[in-house]
Amino acid sequence: MKKLLVIDDEASTRDLLKLSLEMEGYTVFVAEDGPKGLEIFARENPSVVLTDIKMPGMDGIEVLRRIKEQSPDAEVIVITGHGEMTLAIEALKLEASDFISKPVSDESLNIALRRAEEKIWLRNRLREYTEDLERLVKETSEELVKRHELEHNLIQSSMDGIIANDRQGNIIIFNEGAERIHGYTQEEAVSKIHVTQLYPEGQARQIKKMIYGNEYGGPGRLINYSVEVLTNTGKLVPILLSATIIDDKGEEVATVGHFKDMREVKRLEEELVTSERMVAVGQTTAGIAHGVKNILHGMKLGAFMIDTGFDKEKPESIRKGWDLVRKNINRISKMTKEMLSLASTTPPAFEVCSLNEIVEEVCELMAEEANRRGIRLVLELDPSLTQVTVDPDGIHTCLLNLVTNAIEAFPEDASGGQVTVSSRDEGGAGVHLQVRDTGQGMSEEIRERVLENLFTTKGARGTGLGLAITQKIVHEHGGTIQVESEPKKGSCFTIILPE
Repeated sequence: MKKLLVIDDEASTRDLLKLSLEMEGYTVFVAEDGPKGLEIFARENPSVVLTDIKMPGMDGIEVLRRIKEQSPDAEVIVITGHGEMTLAIEALKLEASDFISKPVSDESLNIALRRAEEKIWLRNRLREYTEDLERLVKETSEELVKRHELEHNLIQSSMDGIIANDRQGNIIIFNEGAERIHGYTQEEAVSKIHVTQLYPEGQARQIKKMIYGNEYGGPGRLINYSVEVLTNTGKLVPILLSATIIDDKGEEVATVGHFKDMREVKRLEEELVTSERMVAVGQTTAGIAHGVKNILHGMKLGAFMIDTGFDKEKPESIRKGWDLVRKNINRISKMTKEMLSLASTTPPAFEVCSLNEIVEEVCELMAEEANRRGIRLVLELDPSLTQVTVDPDGIHTCLLNLVTNAIEAFPEDASGGQVTVSSRDEGGAGVHLQVRDTGQGMSEEIRERVLENLFTTKGARGTGLGLAITQKIVHEHGGTIQVESEPKKGSCFTIILPE
């Protein structure tokens, strides 16, 4: 009975896959994390492993890498979740057999298992052929011909393209998988096509150089190189190429390439991107609607107070109502500007300037608000920080958002507290701009979501766009933003800009 290992941190997924696979005749082992899975793999040596790609601690990529180190012939199928296509592509480059998406359907699971079993069968046949080759040479020429026919059939039946060419670039092997990718028949390829015609202009020469290099497994080998090849109609097809040079007594005689068609993977990737965009649009629309609804509610309340003031001749009610209307007009104006800023595709206006001066300008601007709340605003500037090339308005916006949030992290009735704004030149680690407060802090759940679009902890007072804009600007500078926080101990936001 065939052995199969399932590694997933979700008990429901493990149980469902175990039940389904046992009904198909597999002996199924399960593990709740990577280390436990590797322990079972070493003990039971299953031929196929299904592993979740995103797990706490050791993720599926590391599990795949270690399994391939222990047993290169093991077939590993990765299970991906929403928005994990980049990891799935990385897994394929590490020679994962296939990937399937959550929720796992019986159809996709069966297809992936069938492909893995076909690879195992083909590899076993090829290994048997290789082990027997020396003995077969001693047998009759008739038997030798039969064995060579077996080799030919194995090459032709491969699901992926296999192409071999001599030193002059003439094609000598062109299997059915290659026919499906390029559109040429075997007869056309062998008799009429030069190997360089299978690639965009200049690409074949570049690949040849890479085979001799060390970057992708060489010299003499090329492993899982992402490239596009040409069909007989001139269309481009994405593939993963593995190639090796064949030599005879130290002299190069041919090059063999293994072409993995990536069109279906690319199609699924595009579908996931489209799906993620639609989800983002839906979430953004819902968030905007919620924000506008709160603003409209405030404006309606203000209008009601104004009407009441006119009807009952109460100037105080009119004044309070108008203050409320004006405040919500300012809120919707701010929200509109932030939305336009977030959606803007205008590139940053980079120029050489002093980051310390920008920090000082922001702190000077916020000093009055900090004093009003009884909060101490502290500057810790690195005097060695030289001038850098940034968009000064963009960095000013980022720091202003962070300092404003830090001040608002303290309750209105709080007394005391400190916000520290600092700059540091970390050399090769880039330039760090940091805003640290001693406010209420955040739970781990909130900290993980705080950079999401439209997520706010300020209730009706916030739009949830400020940090999203900050993150967008930082990314446009090629930088990153890090968040540290602990409840009741404050938060720390660090902008890291490349030098």
